[in-house]
Amino acid sequence: MKNKTYFKASLREIIYSKGRFIAIVLIILLGTLLYVGIKATGPILNHSASQFVDKQELSNLQIVSTGGLTEEDERLAAKIPNAEVESGHQLFYADSKKNQVAKLYSYDKKKQQNKLIVKSGHLPQKENELVLDEKAKEEGYRLNQTYRIDQPDQLKRKNFKIVGFVQSPIYISTEERGLSNVGNGNVDFFAYLPENNFSSKIKSIIYVRFANVKGKETYGKAYEKAMDKNIEKTEALFTDRPKERAAEIKSATLKKVQPKKAEVADSLAKLETGQKELNQAKVQLEQQAALTSNENPQLEQAKNDLEERQKELSSNREKLLTAQQKLSDSEKEINDVKTPSYSYDQRADNPGFQEYGDLSERIAAIANVFPVFFFFIAALITFTTMTRMVEENRREIGTLKALGYSRYEISIKYIIYAVSAATAGIILGSVIGTHTLPRLIFELSSDRYNFPGVKAFYLSRPIIQATIAFLFASLGAALLVLLKELHEKPAELLQPKAPKPGQRIFLERITPIWSRMSFNSKVSYRNLFRYKSRMIMAVIGIAGCAALMVAGVGLKDSLSSVGQKQFGPIIDYDAIVTLKDQADNSAVEKLFSKNKKLTANLAVMNQTVELKQKGQANQKLTMMVPEDREAFKQYLHLKNKGAGFTLPNDGAVITQKMAELFSLKKGDSLTVYDDDQQTFKVKIANISDNYLGNFLYLSKEYYQKARGNNFEANSYLLKSKKMTESEEENLSKKLLSSDQVINTSFMSTQIETQENSMDNLDGIVWIFVVLSGLLAFIVLYNLTNINVSERLRELSTIKVLGFYDREVTSYVFRENFVFTILGILFGYGLGVILTKFILDQASMETITFPLVIRSGSYLLSGGLTILFSVIVMLATHFRLRHINMIDALKSNE
Repeated sequence: MKNKTYFKASLREIIYSKGRFIAIVLIILLGTLLYVGIKATGPILNHSASQFVDKQELSNLQIVSTGGLTEEDERLAAKIPNAEVESGHQLFYADSKKNQVAKLYSYDKKKQQNKLIVKSGHLPQKENELVLDEKAKEEGYRLNQTYRIDQPDQLKRKNFKIVGFVQSPIYISTEERGLSNVGNGNVDFFAYLPENNFSSKIKSIIYVRFANVKGKETYGKAYEKAMDKNIEKTEALFTDRPKERAAEIKSATLKKVQPKKAEVADSLAKLETGQKELNQAKVQLEQQAALTSNENPQLEQAKNDLEERQKELSSNREKLLTAQQKLSDSEKEINDVKTPSYSYDQRADNPGFQEYGDLSERIAAIANVFPVFFFFIAALITFTTMTRMVEENRREIGTLKALGYSRYEISIKYIIYAVSAATAGIILGSVIGTHTLPRLIFELSSDRYNFPGVKAFYLSRPIIQATIAFLFASLGAALLVLLKELHEKPAELLQPKAPKPGQRIFLERITPIWSRMSFNSKVSYRNLFRYKSRMIMAVIGIAGCAALMVAGVGLKDSLSSVGQKQFGPIIDYDAIVTLKDQADNSAVEKLFSKNKKLTANLAVMNQTVELKQKGQANQKLTMMVPEDREAFKQYLHLKNKGAGFTLPNDGAVITQKMAELFSLKKGDSLTVYDDDQQTFKVKIANISDNYLGNFLYLSKEYYQKARGNNFEANSYLLKSKKMTESEEENLSKKLLSSDQVINTSFMSTQIETQENSMDNLDGIVWIFVVLSGLLAFIVLYNLTNINVSERLRELSTIKVLGFYDREVTSYVFRENFVFTILGILFGYGLGVILTKFILDQASMETITFPLVIRSGSYLLSGGLTILFSVIVMLATHFRLRHINMIDALKSNE
């Protein structure tokens, strides 16, 4: 009966102190919600993407060759362990009238990989039907329209009927469709048409799916490791294939050339025979003319006929000799044909695929820092609240001990209270966090991806971690204080703790300031320093919340500043033009001179190189070698920690991220691998600031010295006046149509892509800011509530002494205001440190985030904290007005 009564009393404690109980639950809920929710977001987003691409049978690998793919390539691919192989056609089609580029794919309903999702209409059923990318609707295409493809060399027909609009798992992005080597250089949309429409038997692509990666998360480490091994085996099988394919191309072409060559030789032989016969006829005619002294019209006619025949023979000889020379040149070109290159593209190489993975990685990186700090502040306040609660109940504990209750029985009440609050907060936080944050973050970025949605699931690790931390913060705090209190005698516990003795504070020694302060102000400042632990805890709590808000808004500032820091301050060119092999540079420069918008150009050599080091993943970067080292500084501003420098004549410059990853410093030697895995060494002369991509810069002279090769420009950097999107497209189109250029990449496109990529994180950042604001509000409310509860007799006393309600509120508010201001100031400094730490964690191999926190971020976080403090004090004011002074002063009796 006794225990039952006490149990009821324990439950009543929750009801009587429901404000405090709800505050603890809310703090734990918010901490758990953010920690569990953000920790779960990356895995849930990745898992949902994996489920989608696996359901659509997206190929794990795409094998592409510049020389096309034959049955021998398919036979080799079929030998790859665990591989399911399908082949197909793909080509670019440029519609010059509409200035559109479409990527055409072959469609075969029997093939299982890369299944299309029909959004309207149906898949092709007849040879003259095709389906278009859903994005093509933006270009005005509709069902049952005729789509014309004028590619007579590659397709058997020109006109097709549009029977459907689809999505392809190859393109998970709603916008990005990749680059092309025709038209304006960018793919606008894709199309699938029946495979029988393609003229050539030579395929363009081989799709491969591997059985040993089924069920593995496509963005996971296990998948990456398995795919690395699969690609190694694939490359080993295809090691000799480029040379074999080159020999096949030569042989096939020579087979076509040889008959023509023999035909020309035969024609020349016949022509020589005809010439001999003509010469003999001329001799005979001359002999007949010598025997006949008179004019003979028949001889004249015969002479004219012979001259005509001679002209005809001479003309034919010239034509045949020209044809023979062309065939000889063709034969030489065939013998000099470049060995085809084979590329092995993974899912990450598909448009938009890596961007989505990067989004998850950034969320995961932020989840390792921001929610943990949030979690720490929530746990700290919970610990403080529970500690104060037990200390306030000293008299009750003393009474229960005097009545014969055991330590265990007394502790049950606080255990129930702590476990109830923690359980409610953890369960609600886990459920809400898991089911809302991943979906909310996905919805905020869903307009950029073709995924149907996310399927939430619970991650045990963050939930267990949250449970342990908050049980320690709540139950642990209660038990720690109880251990101390229960060792005291009932008589000591029944007596209230003696108030801390007053003492002079430092401010009192500054007489000019102290003497001018009001009585109320003096009391408030004495109380601040009299109860140092309360002040420290309040400042820490408020500082933590202010820091979280600074970090939240600071993250948005920093993430959005990547493009601003890279384009202009570092990269100061407007486009890169990539040339074809053996391009006519003078012809390209003439094209530049005809465009009035282009102001300058610089020839450079761009190559993709690789760095390797044991214990570090292989890294690819762009090696850029300018033709003119002095002119290069007008196109790229090299800086080291903000200080500018010129590209050195002796030594290489590497960008900061690569220097960090490979522990490089000035004067170090670095081994570089080129496309053919041939190595050369360079000396690091300097390290350059960089935020997007990774680069290695060498002067022309140093490149030739390090490599022993002659400099050959394969690209141009362009500077221009401000260009519209249509002007950029027209320039790109003209350059591509010159047959000298592969692609033109504009910095404006990269800037837009970067901004869109960073926009994905805006929603996440605002979630952090809102939740941090809520935590700040609850922390301020809780601390103020504790402050008032601890000082109830003191506040009642000053009310009895004649203080008005407004003065009593000011008495408390003045202290809270000081706590708030100190917390905000400390929070600013802590916020900068936290932001920097998060950015370091979120930075990836190709992106370095600058630390940028604008003044508005400080104003927002400080302003919100002050606003919350004012709202809490207004609520406290109404509570203070209703204090029953007599009951409060008699509470010790």
